[in-house]
Amino acid sequence: MASAGRVPLLWAACVLLVIAMMASFTPTPLYPRYQAEWGIGDGHVSLVFAGYPIGVVLVLIGLGGLSDRFGRRNTLLLGLTVLLAAMLILGFATDLVALVGGRIVQGAGAGLLVSSAAAALMESHPDGPDRGSFVNTLCVSLGVAIGPFVAGSLASTSDRPLLVPYLVIAVLLLLPLAPLARSRTDRTAAGSVRVVQAVRVPRLLLRRFSVAAVAIFSTNMCFGLFGAFGPQIAHRMGWTSEAASGRLVSLTLVAVIAAQLGGRRLSRSTAMALGVVLALLGWSATAAGVASLSPVAVMLGSAVLGLGAGLCLLGSAALVGVISPPGREAEIYSAYLVVAFATLAGTALAAGPVLTRFPLTAVLVAAVVLSSLVAAWVLPGVRRMAREKFA
Repeated sequence: MASAGRVPLLWAACVLLVIAMMASFTPTPLYPRYQAEWGIGDGHVSLVFAGYPIGVVLVLIGLGGLSDRFGRRNTLLLGLTVLLAAMLILGFATDLVALVGGRIVQGAGAGLLVSSAAAALMESHPDGPDRGSFVNTLCVSLGVAIGPFVAGSLASTSDRPLLVPYLVIAVLLLLPLAPLARSRTDRTAAGSVRVVQAVRVPRLLLRRFSVAAVAIFSTNMCFGLFGAFGPQIAHRMGWTSEAASGRLVSLTLVAVIAAQLGGRRLSRSTAMALGVVLALLGWSATAAGVASLSPVAVMLGSAVLGLGAGLCLLGSAALVGVISPPGREAEIYSAYLVVAFATLAGTALAAGPVLTRFPLTAVLVAAVVLSSLVAAWVLPGVRRMAREKFA
């Protein structure tokens, strides 16, 4: 149960999750403009996009359990400061090196924020860890859904399109400072503790953890490919403005939110099973739509893909929340996030070289194949958990 002193912390955690995820997709509708003004290619776009999850993974591997040792509030404040610095670096970047560096710093701040905010919600939500996990994934989904739309709209209406979106996010990051200041200092580990400590998953949890990890792979493959190449898909269909690119990406991400709301009564196993099937169907329809230049198929496929990604996120995050031992919530969730963000980096980096040699359709067909492999792992896993009455 959350005490009264913890309520401001939980509110701050929710707001920071939304803003951090908005920030993660802020550059997405801006990539075509970077390409036009800076003369960078698709491979460079992949590198810029991948800088963010690389920063997240590097931080989480050694500092993922930091808030278990030094407190949720302290870690949230640290992450907020790092993310604020990243927004300024990105907004005032003048070359590719600064842009990639800013994305790495942004990932580092987001990693600290997301792991500590999720742990705070799962351990202290007044309705228990399952509801805390639901609030966590809903906030994440809301942030990634509106991020491209907000950034694209700001860029389209501003005479400084590569600066204003980042400054707006920087200002929004200041909003949770008041509730963080009012929250009580939460418990920290007693005695001498190590700042850097590798995250690990106990052997007894590995089988169930692997099901959640592969399900979140499906979600973040969606985020990775649409985040990096959603604008190219939009351009292929003739939608060329930043706002139009942002709307296409946001269509997928709004469907992620719809899945959170519509699927919250599903069991963890059912959500993941249905999610991987819908993701496979969504990638297939999107690939077919791009190949045939069918806007209807692309939009339908994008929406179905978002529903699948959202259900995978919902079920897998809830599973991680209930298997995490007390006092190690941030560490286990960070291990889960390492898989999630390594997927973001890997899909973006792999897609770039492929896209320079093969048509966009080839990237989407590869996503269909990977989704098939994901389903082949997750579906037997959730059936096994159902037999064990751990659904």
